[in-house]
Amino acid sequence: MFISFRLYSLTLYLFLASLIPYVNAETTEQDEKTTNTLVIGADSWPPFRFIKGNAVSGIDSELMKKLAKKMGFTLRYQLCPWKRCLKMMENGQIDGMSGLAWREERAKYITYTTPSYYQCSTQFYLVYGKTRRISKHRDLHAMTIGMVSGSAYYEAFDKDTAINKKSVTQEAVLPDLLLEGRINAFIGTDCQADYELQLRGLTNQVTKARFKPGNSVDLYFGLSSKSPWVKRKAEFDKALQEINAEDFQHRALDLITPISAHK
Repeated sequence: MFISFRLYSLTLYLFLASLIPYVNAETTEQDEKTTNTLVIGADSWPPFRFIKGNAVSGIDSELMKKLAKKMGFTLRYQLCPWKRCLKMMENGQIDGMSGLAWREERAKYITYTTPSYYQCSTQFYLVYGKTRRISKHRDLHAMTIGMVSGSAYYEAFDKDTAINKKSVTQEAVLPDLLLEGRINAFIGTDCQADYELQLRGLTNQVTKARFKPGNSVDLYFGLSSKSPWVKRKAEFDKALQEINAEDFQHRALDLITPISAHK
């Protein structure tokens, strides 16, 4: 009986040992897939990011597809409100975000790739016919200005504590608040806000203010400084240079579904 037990134990050991290469191979393959997947934080920001269910499309999606093809990685999106996405970048819970304006405080936890991939400007939006109500920065002090929580616009506005700022989580809410009289104006990035107003047929109800901050808002793709993908920053920079050389900004809207399809 003792000999039989030893033979049984030896047979079981050899059988289990034979499984190890397969288990290790499967684990290694899974690890490789994980390490080659770039996790991107995303919220709704037409025409740069359209969210439908768990699917992301738009200008930024096209940019990421081009980067993925050039660098040979796969993409996974993590949907989150803008401010939460930034916090996840700070904590290293996601690898990257697009549509980022450069700010010194963000650069403490975000590694910005260069060059930028899109250029916009900051604008104030009012009910149609009231364009002259904002003709200079200090006019903002007598108003309630809608904005997106966690967003950076231009330094004088961002740091001005005398302005009554109404924060929301999504840009799409701002035109509604304006037309309902709950805010006097809202601040936005023209390449996004203009598209949103056109998308919703509100260009005859909402107009831009006379006052122009005059700043350029360059949009960047950034990596969490805690992400292992930071080691490949030089590759991202090279790929972005190539994409810009292909005239990405001027062709971007042609790469996405026409406005009418999103109504």
